[in-house]
Amino acid sequence: MRLVEKRSREHNQAFGILYAQGLYGACAAIIRQEIDNLMRVDYLAFSVPLTDREELCRDVISGARWQRRTTKGKFMDIRDVEFHTYAKDNHSWVSLAYQYSSKFIHLTNFWDYGVSDPLVTMPADDQSEIVSYLSRYHGFSGHDLKMNDLFEYLPQVFEKIRSNIECYIEQEDGLLLHPLSSNA
Repeated sequence: MRLVEKRSREHNQAFGILYAQGLYGACAAIIRQEIDNLMRVDYLAFSVPLTDREELCRDVISGARWQRRTTKGKFMDIRDVEFHTYAKDNHSWVSLAYQYSSKFIHLTNFWDYGVSDPLVTMPADDQSEIVSYLSRYHGFSGHDLKMNDLFEYLPQVFEKIRSNIECYIEQEDGLLLHPLSSNA
């Protein structure tokens, strides 16, 4: 958890710098990375018995990939889809945030947001779902979502994800073993 806390703190600092410079695509990419942190912590918290968490943590430190034993006794790498499954069970918004923040990582029309609004091509159901989440969690009062609206709410979206991770870091149930000191 020390590594998760350190990376989250780094994301927080980078997000602030990028947002202040109007580098919103890079901010969305940072959000996606923070979602990856949340997904892995959720996986540890809700799918791995406490007794097995230490081994997975050792794997992280040693650079080994996380694996799980199949019903046939073979070992398979744990894939992002498994992390995603556990996270979306705990956070209804994570799928949509992951899907759309990924569009700023992979080569898509979202990279051209300075020239044209990629939300125009977004399916109406997805746009309605984003509006619903922004309204419920962040006070968005509009009905039609434009890219500039979305950019305005990026700090709140990032903070929601970061604060979920912080809740795990502050737990004392053995999930989070050694958080960094405040001056580290």
